[in-house]
Amino acid sequence: MKRFLLESSLFALAIITSVYFVFLQADGKSDPFYLRTTTPKQSAMILGTSKAAQGLLPEILKPYLQKDIYNFSFTVAHSPFGPAYLSAIEKKLDGISKNGVFIVTVDPWSISSDGIDPNDESQFGESKSFMGTLSSFSSKPNVSYMLNNYGDNYIKILLNFSQMEVHRDGWLEVFPPMDSTSVKSRIAENIQEQKAKLKDYNFSQIRFDYLKKTIETLKTHGKVYLVRLPVDNRIAAIEARLLPDFDKKIDELAKSEAVPYLNLMNSDTKFTFTDGIHLYKDSAKDVSAEVGNWISKQ
Repeated sequence: MKRFLLESSLFALAIITSVYFVFLQADGKSDPFYLRTTTPKQSAMILGTSKAAQGLLPEILKPYLQKDIYNFSFTVAHSPFGPAYLSAIEKKLDGISKNGVFIVTVDPWSISSDGIDPNDESQFGESKSFMGTLSSFSSKPNVSYMLNNYGDNYIKILLNFSQMEVHRDGWLEVFPPMDSTSVKSRIAENIQEQKAKLKDYNFSQIRFDYLKKTIETLKTHGKVYLVRLPVDNRIAAIEARLLPDFDKKIDELAKSEAVPYLNLMNSDTKFTFTDGIHLYKDSAKDVSAEVGNWISKQ
């Protein structure tokens, strides 16, 4: 019996050690989020949805800001403004920092919700995801994330093949085919998907209030800048249907909180998009430089 228990214990230890070793190999190609839960706490951050995750490059912004900045943006499903995202930001934030820089990107979807009552926090889906359940966003390896939120077979971590990569500074680089047929197809698909979402999504006063709370929290740690990133004009038309007075709301919020606001909408012809929503990396570099230059002049 003792021998059996010893052998069982050694076998279990071998399995645990092997799994832990695999977790240590996880990197920016393992999935679109994991790496952002393992890097150190930050004193300067880019915040928002996947528009910001793909559209703002810390390495381009750094010379303008004269400091490192981390991209802590996720997706419209994971990081709309609300209690979960604010909690995650606070966990990622270097609490003693007082001279940080925070670029908060906004769009109508990030302050809207689906469901019967867009102000019912209990129905906010992101609260049930890792955004609302992880106790740490700066653990390496982040065992809790890997055990509870990694959505694929662990062996794929070792294969290290992906059509995207989260860089060490948090920027999400994607590698889609950019021939005209592929791009047109993705844009058409997103147009149909976003039109379909209009019947379910409505403005959420609670999410808007959490955007304000997020700004106020960050202001105690440095300077906050609001930015609306560009999209294809057909996508912009859908966003206008979702929330026609969005710009007015953000203008008033920016004035009340005394934070600068840069609206880059209506500049879509200057840039290339992978799918009408997300900036292609070359245009993302241009937009990042434009944002950085604007901040440097504030």
